[in-house]
Amino acid sequence: MTDNYINTTAIFGEVKKKILSKDFKFGQLTNVFGRTTVDFSNADINGVVILDSTQLFGEIRIKAPANWHVVPEVTNIFVVVDDKRRNPTINIDNNKTLILRGVGIFATINIIDCLN
Repeated sequence: MTDNYINTTAIFGEVKKKILSKDFKFGQLTNVFGRTTVDFSNADINGVVILDSTQLFGEIRIKAPANWHVVPEVTNIFVVVDDKRRNPTINIDNNKTLILRGVGIFATINIIDCLN
């Protein structure tokens, strides 16, 4: 599998992925009482990219550039989705759209700036 795609599973554990691809395409994240961190600090996307997740009592942390358009479309049951990257001086590039899809039950998704 290339760095353009990821597939992670964290069950009572933690997975950390640093993406280096300059043309990332798709990701599948699964957490059951676990945490997954996906770091896009040194990566790039072109167009629309889907990050699909399934969580039960889990946490996903996404480190994304401030200019990426991140769109949460997750079905939430007691889930918090928090985009902490907001900087009013940064222009969002709609040609770099990361869509978060999937389902979460008692879970958290934190989107943080690459500098954190």
